[in-house]
Amino acid sequence: MYLHTSHCHLVKNKSQNLLVDEWDQLPYPLIQPEDNLLYLEWSIILDETEKQVGTIALKQLPDMVTFEMIYHVDREEIGLDLMEELLKLQIDYSFNSLKIQRLMIQVRAINFDMIRILRRLGMRLEEKTMIHDCTLVTYTLTNYQQLPMMKMRSSSLVHSQVLQFVKNEEEIRILMQTGLRLNRNAPIDLMRDYHYRLFVNEETFLDYLNCTDWMHQFGEIVIVKKTILSKSAYLFQIQFQDGVRLDLEFISLVNLWGAVYEETLCRVILDKDGLLPPLDDPNDSAHYLQCPTEEEFNQLLNDIWWYQIEVAKAMYRDEVTLVSSIYEEMLLERVTTLLSWKIGLKYEWKIDLGRKKRWLKRYLPESIYNDYLHLYPNKCYNSIWDRLFFMGSFIQKIAIEIAQTLGYDYDQSQGEIVTKFLHRINSLPDNATEFN
Repeated sequence: MYLHTSHCHLVKNKSQNLLVDEWDQLPYPLIQPEDNLLYLEWSIILDETEKQVGTIALKQLPDMVTFEMIYHVDREEIGLDLMEELLKLQIDYSFNSLKIQRLMIQVRAINFDMIRILRRLGMRLEEKTMIHDCTLVTYTLTNYQQLPMMKMRSSSLVHSQVLQFVKNEEEIRILMQTGLRLNRNAPIDLMRDYHYRLFVNEETFLDYLNCTDWMHQFGEIVIVKKTILSKSAYLFQIQFQDGVRLDLEFISLVNLWGAVYEETLCRVILDKDGLLPPLDDPNDSAHYLQCPTEEEFNQLLNDIWWYQIEVAKAMYRDEVTLVSSIYEEMLLERVTTLLSWKIGLKYEWKIDLGRKKRWLKRYLPESIYNDYLHLYPNKCYNSIWDRLFFMGSFIQKIAIEIAQTLGYDYDQSQGEIVTKFLHRINSLPDNATEFN
């Protein structure tokens, strides 16, 4: 193929792992050994003088689908306009003829003219890196026409695929559906997963764990997550290219009754041996919030005040990972539980907030939810202090309301004492020798 711009043309120069004569037979196979990555280079020849003024190349990266655009040019001979033409020519040829999926290029962060060209060509900033006191920026461009484009399967098709699989497998005796798709109160969107429970004969229970060839019949897989739940249950979470995710839980028949009666959000799809009696219609009652006892209520508040001090001490020591762990995994989790109790009171404890209380936003007043969001840290590490102090008054307001409604005793002075103590820690100088 003849590659040219308004003032120059490209001549095949050299390559690696591919004969120059074979270039026109591309597209090449994308999956290659790492020591067989491709390198294609062209000489840049000025039309008027037939002078070579540089080279431009494509270098395949180890991920197999990305090629780096590399150029070495005579700046006196090639101006910015011609450089933009050359890069556009290389992009068009890469995407349309070579069927490359993704291009990347690195330039100096101070090369503003080149960065403007890359932006005009539609490339996006991917990352910045520092190499020997030189800051490089990486820009990328994806050829979406070459990515697998597929329509998400309908729910009826997914359901029929799973059902047919179970029918064909003699060792699987019962198929049940569980999860969000049976929950009438759950949000409806395309991210909802499909969750099924498959009850397997005890003797062959591990067969589907030891050999996983069976899962490829459901579609093109992106990634699989395997979890051993117990001695009698394991779970495969399978993400497919079309957006569908299947959660298939394999359970030994010896644990049938325990698995069935622990979950109200379930429906029997197939019972080959008629082992199960008729079940109630799927409902989320097993996931309703539970009203705390007075002891549980006060223990939660005690935990909140305690972990505030733990965070403050870690902040003083500049222990970033510990701060993050305690603040988000322990402190905010308990604040979230407290807010869920406020919601439970309003709905008389007949409400399901989902895993990790993820539907909190749906049931909280907007002002309270915004205050709750304010508790989450931003990119500024020191903002944790502001959030700790704000949390004190926020928690007191919610706790007093819940305690009064439930008729529980609550010592709000504990929170006030802790807040004053936090201010003392915050005011300490670095490497303090006295706690003043």
